[in-house]
Amino acid sequence: MFTDNDQTATRMDLKAEARRSETRGWVISMTIAITIALMLRLFVFEFVSISQSSMEPTLYSNNYVFMERVTYWFQQPAYGDVVICSFPNSSATYVKRVIGVQGDTLEVKDGVLTINGEPDKTYFSDYIEGTLPETVVPEGCIYVMGDNRNVSVDSRSVGPLALDMVKGKALFVIWPPDQIHGL
Repeated sequence: MFTDNDQTATRMDLKAEARRSETRGWVISMTIAITIALMLRLFVFEFVSISQSSMEPTLYSNNYVFMERVTYWFQQPAYGDVVICSFPNSSATYVKRVIGVQGDTLEVKDGVLTINGEPDKTYFSDYIEGTLPETVVPEGCIYVMGDNRNVSVDSRSVGPLALDMVKGKALFVIWPPDQIHGL
């Protein structure tokens, strides 16, 4: 026969076990959620802060963009894409526009960019300072420039970028809220 003390102890043991079980459930759930979030962050998307003016008027310093990594697993960057990339011998991250893909011939002469012999003023219509001798984009590479071409450090100074230097594709501005727009 159980006494009142035995029944009280049994109820307390059951409550304690229920609390331990609930705590284990929360710890497991939080661990799974953190693991999924880290995997998404490492392999699928990232939020990138813009700290330069080389992409004005498309992107401004202190904008944040949403970058996804998946597109370039299945296809190569295309003309007009805004990419997040790194440059050789630099640990910094850059945001630039693809203006040439493998096989394209680029030249800046008399302040005008030509792509395959055709003048291009799609993303920048002002006079481009300096020159770029006729350059053919090699296989497995892209050529990038900032939209604010007269202040941009880009492929004109580092050369065509190997595709493995591209980290992802910028899709839209997410911050500040009054500047949200697609790219």
